Amino acid sequence: MTVYLIDGYNVLHALARAEGRGRHRQVSGEWVEAERPRFLDRVASFMGGTPDRAITVFDSSDAELRNAESASGNVEVYFGSLSLSADAIIEKCAFVLRSEEDIVVVSSDSTVQQTVFARNVRRMSSRQFVMHLRDNEASIARRRPAEQRGSRIEDLVPAEVKRRLEKLRDGASKSSGEANGTDQTKRRME
Repeated sequence: MTVYLIDGYNVLHALARAEGRGRHRQVSGEWVEAERPRFLDRVASFMGGTPDRAITVFDSSDAELRNAESASGNVEVYFGSLSLSADAIIEKCAFVLRSEEDIVVVSSDSTVQQTVFARNVRRMSSRQFVMHLRDNEASIARRRPAEQRGSRIEDLVPAEVKRRLEKLRDGASKSSGEANGTDQTKRRME
């Protein structure tokens, strides 16, 4: 199992640039806050179907470290504090978990990358992780139409066989209706 330690705001800014939102102007704080739940859903989707998990950490101006509810069982979310930054949390988690887990630190912050490099932990830039997220979403989007097309048996039956089955069905309903007196009732109504 791999544990991804994600520098949340660092990756969110890389995501904004990759999606064309950060080219000519600074990404607003409102966008970042509004995008955070969607980003966590994207991370959960990326982890879905694997034994991997993510610990996503965001900086905060709160007085103490806080754990937030996440959209998925395989994504933990933490908000740093005035005394413990997101970078410090990532470094500490990398140190503690490295003997038990395969660790990938996701950040483009050079200080974080240099610190975890010494601890025999794999590193991934925010831009690389965003590419993985977007590739995962594209893969899901490509599969979805094929699944929908082939999800009904009638879509898999050749047209000629389907026509014959419909003819049999229509004939069976007609004879069933006569046996039940449907035609007699219909005649009385006319």
